Amino acid sequence: MKQELRTQYLTLKLKIGQMLARLNETEGTIKQLKQDLNLAKEELAEKTRLLAALTAKAKEYEKSFKKSDKIGKLVVSTDNTEASKAELKKKLDSYIVIIDHCIEQLRKP
Repeated sequence: MKQELRTQYLTLKLKIGQMLARLNETEGTIKQLKQDLNLAKEELAEKTRLLAALTAKAKEYEKSFKKSDKIGKLVVSTDNTEASKAELKKKLDSYIVIIDHCIEQLRKP
């Protein structure tokens, strides 16, 4: 009977030791996952700030592209003289330069 109790005691002691080892391992995993979660939250916050900045920049560019509506009005209102054609060509060239500049800015990271 004493031997049987001793065997049960040692078995329980071994199981408790294994459970403690698994507990320590699980706690380490939880700690690592919390660190990963905090890092992911920081990255998300950074990406959110970047998105907000880029959205604001896109709105600015959108406002400058609304000038294209004025080109149609300009074309309708010009006469067929060489002076107005030259003026229209200068305006269009100016708009093209501005658009190229905006596209280049959009390409930058």
